[in-house]
Amino acid sequence: MARHAAPRHAAWLGAAAVITDEVGRVLLVHPTYRQDDSWLLPGGVVESGEHPHVTCRREITEELGLDLPLSAVLVVHSLSPHRPDLQPGTPCPGEVRFVFDGGTLTPGQVKAIRLPREELSEYAFLETRDAVQRLRPVDGQIMLAAYRARLGSTATAHLADGRHILDVPALDRHDVHVRYRPLWDSPLHRGRHGSPQRPHAGGGACPPLASPPSRRSRRRGRS
Repeated sequence: MARHAAPRHAAWLGAAAVITDEVGRVLLVHPTYRQDDSWLLPGGVVESGEHPHVTCRREITEELGLDLPLSAVLVVHSLSPHRPDLQPGTPCPGEVRFVFDGGTLTPGQVKAIRLPREELSEYAFLETRDAVQRLRPVDGQIMLAAYRARLGSTATAHLADGRHILDVPALDRHDVHVRYRPLWDSPLHRGRHGSPQRPHAGGGACPPLASPPSRRSRRRGRS
């Protein structure tokens, strides 16, 4: 048995979560150890004998100080060992990463976030277009696929090096981003003279506004 197992290569196993605030912005964390200053979804590497969903919940607790339930697997992603966005000098045998739905944080949960300062310097809730700018390219593609799978309530997306390996869901095919704004600034909740009305106590956010792709992004989608 050992003779047959010896030639098989090993790969890292990772787990991360898409977590949003009440207006739909995605939570990113800023690690202190990355030389390129890029950000990450909360998560980490699976330890020996650990299941990915257990890893994800453990990492959320360690990184954010929160105990969050996970409701779905949004993305399963395989990364090759020679992908171009690896930090120079990093030995990587390849990675399989699970991205879970970490749900929506209440204002109280956001206030309760506590970072391990030796590992993470800050966190931010960002709209998807802004989040992509802070992530490495492949991490941005993973985040978008996961966010859109959650937004569209579609099946788990399967990606390899940032690309869908099965049928591309409609939200990804059209490069849809979502922007949110407070309820009081929504045109659906304006006064008779067009002035914004503040929400009543306990008011929430307006429905998400899908941002159509630009001509340039549509051309990219066809290439």
